[in-house]
Amino acid sequence: MIPLIGISLVSLVLGMILIAFSRENAKLIGVVFSGIAMLAIISALAMSLLSGTATFTEQYYAYITTPNIVLSLGFNAITFTLALMAVIVAFVTQLSGNTEREGYATSSALILLFELAAIGLFASTNLFVFFIFWDVGVVALFFMLYLLGSANRRRAAMKFLMYEILASLLLLFAIMLIYFYTPLRSFDIGYITANAFLIPHSTEILIFTLLFIAFLINMPVFPVHLWLPDAHTEASTQGSMLLSGILTKFGGYGMILAFTMLPVSGSFAVFTLLLGAFSAFYLAFVLFTQTDIKRIVAYTTIIEMSIVLIGIASLSPLGIAGATFAMLAHGFTISLLFLAAGSTGHIFGERDIRLLHGVVRNAHSTAYSFLTGVFATTGMPLTAAFIGDLLIFVSAYRSFSTAGIIPLAALIIMGAYLYYVINKSLLSTKESTKSIDYIGATQKIGYAVLLFCIFLFGIAPFIILKLFNL
Repeated sequence: MIPLIGISLVSLVLGMILIAFSRENAKLIGVVFSGIAMLAIISALAMSLLSGTATFTEQYYAYITTPNIVLSLGFNAITFTLALMAVIVAFVTQLSGNTEREGYATSSALILLFELAAIGLFASTNLFVFFIFWDVGVVALFFMLYLLGSANRRRAAMKFLMYEILASLLLLFAIMLIYFYTPLRSFDIGYITANAFLIPHSTEILIFTLLFIAFLINMPVFPVHLWLPDAHTEASTQGSMLLSGILTKFGGYGMILAFTMLPVSGSFAVFTLLLGAFSAFYLAFVLFTQTDIKRIVAYTTIIEMSIVLIGIASLSPLGIAGATFAMLAHGFTISLLFLAAGSTGHIFGERDIRLLHGVVRNAHSTAYSFLTGVFATTGMPLTAAFIGDLLIFVSAYRSFSTAGIIPLAALIIMGAYLYYVINKSLLSTKESTKSIDYIGATQKIGYAVLLFCIFLFGIAPFIILKLFNL
């Protein structure tokens, strides 16, 4: 079997090396090598679909022999879906995301590093290697925030780092407890899942609690969500696309691992449902107080990931598939919204919806892309988000009865405000905000790629659901 996961990782490393020696061609190098990684993962998916299996495994070598840390990579239905989304979003970010038109070498290298971390994390079958890639991704985005963005980016970056350090410490502590309390002291995720029932009950509760909080921070969900709006307000467009498009899926995938790996998770299902529902409603009302278009989009991320948490809490194959599909959809739609929001800020020099009027007059592609992204976010039929929400709420109803579908109202509230934003700023008939610059062809290509993915997986969801045997 062709080592396609390895090829994708090696291509990203080569891209970073070439950028170090040829900074003036950084964007081109970033696009080419990110494209190679994307094609490798798409090829792996195609091979799995043609062979009728959801798995794709590559075994490498023992990284550290004594504690059984093995660099073994592979995909299942969940990780295939998330890795596919990650490489497409990363490619579009390389190609189109630098609306600020600055720091090409730095941003291109950091995007490649973060993409390396994302593929490695989703492909890891060893829990300690999963942790290593988790931290590599956090470091890459910290520097993306710290070096690129608005005036207060460094304060936002430090706030982000403080939350992420806490998450990493909790995650590492939980992983070490798992290692010492499983019979063969293994970090292998498959082995841990099969033998987790042998962990003492009180220790298992402690491990799940640590994992739950760590992954909750990265999703993020109330009450550990406060780093995300500030990070997005100060981040560059590329940073925002990676933060919400991919990094939040680190937490989402980790939460799926925690719930499927540890039998005690069933005892936390109702609590998780209530937390997800409260988070969705609370943030939907907080959304009404926001006027910065990037901050508005940031809050929709928290609402959407709260809905994902509800799908995971249902503890059924349908709910897990729905949560995974919803994360796939969210990666594309939120990247589209941030790309459009960043382009709007670049074109008009303004992101406050109270000052933005008639955007559609001077920026047709940006206005209509944002409009379509809002439709997709609120679950319009024939978009990928519709499929994800449908699977989540069907599963939640089966597991929790009527209580499982009440959070639908939070999506309606969110949609109402987003439509108000569109009417007030993008499609307003008032005199247009003065245009100061225009986006290039690469931004329009980025819109096209993301829109294609949103509708492709909405119209043909079986491409992904076939992996889940649905």
